[in-house]
Amino acid sequence: PPDLAALRAAPSAAYRAALKDELVCFYRDFYARTRTDDKVQVDTTQYSKVEKEGLSIKDGHRHMPRPDSVDLPEDHKHLVGTLSAAELAEFSCFNPRLLLCIHGDLFDVSDRPDKYGPDGPYSSMAGHDITWALWAGYDDEAEWDKYFDVLQAQSAEERDRRFQGLMSWWAFFEQEYGEPVGRLDVYEREWELPPPPKVRELCTVM
Repeated sequence: PPDLAALRAAPSAAYRAALKDELVCFYRDFYARTRTDDKVQVDTTQYSKVEKEGLSIKDGHRHMPRPDSVDLPEDHKHLVGTLSAAELAEFSCFNPRLLLCIHGDLFDVSDRPDKYGPDGPYSSMAGHDITWALWAGYDDEAEWDKYFDVLQAQSAEERDRRFQGLMSWWAFFEQEYGEPVGRLDVYEREWELPPPPKVRELCTVM
């Protein structure tokens, strides 16, 4: 495993990658051990009861069985490379192929049009970066595509707890939809983004 203490002494791209990998590996193992009947329940134990009350998406926040059959686009799960925000926006709910971004990584959610298609409860997420929404707990489309260097959060407690939560979502999406198919260019130099504002104590559960 990476020596995070040494890397933390001089924060860098290597430190960020190592921290992310450590948490993702933890949650990969967690979801592999707790998966039942092809159902993965995202871990939200790092959130308080008050935080879990911040839910607003109509018909969301409930288990939705996978559709029996889906007419997948021919390029489903094909690698797309590094995209700009404008290019990612082309993969919205009105496109047969549906992509969204979590902490710089693009997930292909095309096999769940019931969730992310035009009539799905999470339709507004397709074609957008939802990192800040997952970090802050604001499940509102006004919070999509807000870019911050979350590792510059004001307090260590908030940074560590919320980054853990963000990585639990990352690993959940990987379990549900497979490995990322690309990157969002704004995260290639994440450390140059502004620090995040302090958020109120809410959490989104999807």
